[in-house]
Amino acid sequence: MNIEALCHELLNFRETSTRLLQTGDIEGWLNSLAPELRAGERLRSYLLDNPIIVTEDPDVKRLVAEMDLTEIDDPDKVGSELLFSWISPAEYGAAIAEVSVLIAPFRIPPDLETFLGEARQCYALRQYSAVQSLSRTILEAAVSDIAVRTGKIPKEAIEHAMFREYPPYKRIKLVAGPRFEQVYEHYKDLCKVVHGLATTASLGALGSLTKTIGFVQHLYEQHKGDICGSYKTEAEQ
Repeated sequence: MNIEALCHELLNFRETSTRLLQTGDIEGWLNSLAPELRAGERLRSYLLDNPIIVTEDPDVKRLVAEMDLTEIDDPDKVGSELLFSWISPAEYGAAIAEVSVLIAPFRIPPDLETFLGEARQCYALRQYSAVQSLSRTILEAAVSDIAVRTGKIPKEAIEHAMFREYPPYKRIKLVAGPRFEQVYEHYKDLCKVVHGLATTASLGALGSLTKTIGFVQHLYEQHKGDICGSYKTEAEQ
């Protein structure tokens, strides 16, 4: 059923139950509740699985706007059906194993660790546009971290005047050395996804993330002699 059919099915059931209640037919009203609830669940399931609907029907617009999608009778059942309809635990495990592990010479910033972990999980969950957007974030975060920790850029500039005084081109040029052109071309390729110009970069999700991890690993190795200290976890502090 399409969205209009689902909405009008529920509206018809609501109209019937309201009429029965108003006429005092309590038994008929009670009998009408079950199909009305089932129609509501069908509509809610559709909306949970479809982030966009296209309609000009004012009744549909109003009903969808009023729907509380959090009113799920069995979240575990609904969640399992939605999740396992497009990925299985085996597929998740196999996909996450495809992503390269970053080998760092010392502990990297916690935020960068988070970005890397999320990119890995997004790939395993087939969120490919997110993978490529995070790949650019990972590359830029690593470049900024290296630039600050090697003294090429003052920390205050990164925090307050990053794009005006040190745009990505300049930051990458400061830390990438002879591989500047390669790193910057990769950065620009990822920007197509970040800025909504495409859903995929030239290498796709796994290729983009793999190449990003390789560049980040290379840059940290290249500058490890100029970086003093490393970030510590709360347990290590």
